[in-house]
Amino acid sequence: MPFAVLLTVVGAALGTSPVPASADPEPDRFVPRGSVREAPVDLPGAMARFWAAYSAGDDTRKVSAILDALLRAEGPSSDQARRAVRMLAAHSAGDQRRAWCERLDLLGAPAPLRHAAFVGAALTASDRAFGLTRQAPVSTAPAAYAGHVAARMTDGDAATFYWSDGAPRPGTQFVLDLGRVRPVQGVAVAMGTASRPRDFLRAGVLEGSVDGVAWTTVRQLPGLPTVTATLGPDPRDVRYLRLRATAGQRHWLAVREVSVRPAPADAATDGDATTAYRVAGGPVVVNLGVDQPVDRIVVLADRGTHQGTPVQVRDGGGTWRTVGRLGGEYTDVAARGIVAGQVRVLFGPDSTGTAVREIVVRPAR
Repeated sequence: MPFAVLLTVVGAALGTSPVPASADPEPDRFVPRGSVREAPVDLPGAMARFWAAYSAGDDTRKVSAILDALLRAEGPSSDQARRAVRMLAAHSAGDQRRAWCERLDLLGAPAPLRHAAFVGAALTASDRAFGLTRQAPVSTAPAAYAGHVAARMTDGDAATFYWSDGAPRPGTQFVLDLGRVRPVQGVAVAMGTASRPRDFLRAGVLEGSVDGVAWTTVRQLPGLPTVTATLGPDPRDVRYLRLRATAGQRHWLAVREVSVRPAPADAATDGDATTAYRVAGGPVVVNLGVDQPVDRIVVLADRGTHQGTPVQVRDGGGTWRTVGRLGGEYTDVAARGIVAGQVRVLFGPDSTGTAVREIVVRPAR
């Protein structure tokens, strides 16, 4: 988030602006007049100076100490904002373990309204520092009719839909890119609309792929407007899903929604630190899709995670190689550029119930 936008968001959330030295101090609008505590009027300015230092990569120790003191004066209601300041100060100092511990304290505890924008912006900045990215699916399809574009297949709204600009022909493809390789348990495709109930794919196949080149059949289409598919007794790793017409038809195609049901383990690689995978007594495997040189592996877990669990990569020869071991709730190990197609944390039965928030695999450049 650009610095100027951050200042605008934070200022809007506080509902006040820095007061010139010559002006009479104005009581915080969120604190009733006559209350024992009143928020210092320089809080917005302190927040702005903190963001400026953090965004520029400067030493934040002094500005964070001042901001923390002002927030502390507000009382316990500002504890979440103080944690957010400490989290970013730790990122700034290069202490990612301490930043993650502060981040854990922020999980599940909402900030008061007056600081919600500040805390939200801090979490976004923390995501960038940890390398967390939430990737939205991207759909592609032949030309759309009257603005019913392919993106409407995955917008989460069954009232909108993609509508083809003509009838499908043999080989016509409709592709969904999940953004990364994901363990998927099931797929559902809803076609046709209330006004055009016959606009669904009569003959075709639903296929999956990890690289967009080699495709495997998920299921043959049954000639019905709603298609559901379970990808085997175990989740299947896929990045791409596609509907492919195997015959021509007279009616056009309307796709209301393509829904993907990820496996529970996907919570460890979804770019969202608020979700977690509970270890079931076995390893957690991350499929990279294609072999690639790996620089580092970061594992973000909850407190109480056992130390010493091996972190491994599977090299081009199919051999699992240990590159490091868990150090508790935060682990950062170097893979030294090993070319690998998979990464795993070799949890055993003694780790059942461990909550893994994210496994971040950083490729070598």
